[in-house]
Amino acid sequence: MERDDEELLYLGAGPLVAILLGMALVPMRGFTTASNYTFLFMALTILVAGLGGRAAAVATALCSALSLDFFLTRPYMRLSIADKHDVIAFVGLAMCGLIAAAVGSQRGERVKSLRASREQLELVQSGLEQLEKGVPTDRALTRVLDVSRGVLPLAAAVVRDTRGNLIAATERAHGMPVPSLSLGFDALESPAAPDRASQPLPPDGARLTLVAGGRQVGWIDVWGNGKPASAQARRTLSGMARLLAVILARE
Repeated sequence: MERDDEELLYLGAGPLVAILLGMALVPMRGFTTASNYTFLFMALTILVAGLGGRAAAVATALCSALSLDFFLTRPYMRLSIADKHDVIAFVGLAMCGLIAAAVGSQRGERVKSLRASREQLELVQSGLEQLEKGVPTDRALTRVLDVSRGVLPLAAAVVRDTRGNLIAATERAHGMPVPSLSLGFDALESPAAPDRASQPLPPDGARLTLVAGGRQVGWIDVWGNGKPASAQARRTLSGMARLLAVILARE
């Protein structure tokens, strides 16, 4: 499952679990005050923050506060609070939950960044392995392109030689027209491009020139899958193009 899908999953699951937790605690609400159950909702919020990111954590924190109010504070089964101590517990849970969401989601962002770096390293390693093993050029290029689809926001990609002949392609890329848009390495790698980099790669395709040893050895055509292409992803695309050029230059 991709990271974006995981975040959507926790965005729905976190609030749902908060509601179910409040329902599960209903039989025990007479044993102690509602404030003593807040730590359970806090633990849930922190867990969701680490796994699902900021949006899922905030939604879970708010639903936790509402669940505590609705199921565990008097008058029961109503979104109102009679006891001032329960009011303090409700406000405290909401505030602490939002703080936990902010802090926990930072860890989630770091984990996401580390995961992306690891995937990009695997992409480079796959290309180097093909060079080391002397794998035929077309197979080596296909291997790198296939790995790239799991790392970059790409729907398809093809490599062509200087004559325009197709050498390697990902699944469903055969027969796609040559893109009219060209991308430059400077634009992909520019540190001033993060705002533009949040946009997806062109769904109609874009072309990068493959250069090795100061001479052009081919092109790579890429089609975006509609997901945002971060600055890091665009730099990885640039690095992958250079790697493909080195592999293609063996011919």
